[in-house]
Amino acid sequence: MTALGLIETKGLLAAVEGADAMLKAADVRLLERNMVGGGLVTITVAGEVSAVSASVEAAVAAIGRIDGAALVSGHVIARPDAEIATILALHPATDAAQAAVCCASAGPAVKASAQAAVPAADGVKVPETTAGKTAGKGDAATPARYEISQLKKMNVGRLRQVARSLKGVSLTADELTTAAKKDLIDAIINAYRQIEE
Repeated sequence: MTALGLIETKGLLAAVEGADAMLKAADVRLLERNMVGGGLVTITVAGEVSAVSASVEAAVAAIGRIDGAALVSGHVIARPDAEIATILALHPATDAAQAAVCCASAGPAVKASAQAAVPAADGVKVPETTAGKTAGKGDAATPARYEISQLKKMNVGRLRQVARSLKGVSLTADELTTAAKKDLIDAIINAYRQIEE
């Protein structure tokens, strides 16, 4: 990463329009979308300095064309310090590739388990904790496996439970108690990959 570009908007519509303009205007990578609260949404991109500058300018122009959209700020940081990596998700392409590999390798198995669960779920709502425990009771070597979309919907406490139940999780017990949601999901995906090998 040689430059970091950020836009902050009031409202999701302006943020989506800005992100679209940023990605279409230049060769930049979308790092993250962060909903701060109070309607503020921050979009972060990375790439070459000139590309990031052009993409931020394009986003500012695109958001300006939307009636009622509020651009709070747009900023480019050229050659940010390496410590910035601790507060940003700097490897989204790797995460997306991991997600694709995880879903592709588990595609048929996930579909089969989803089809098997459909008849049992007619009219009966089973909590996730019960489903995970019953899957674990049948075969201790194969813990319940969740899709990435399911992991993203879980709260942090549930993700910590899932991570603790898996063997080969890269986080220590102390790191598990303080890890962010994204870090927990990454650790769970990596543990699934190790189980497959």
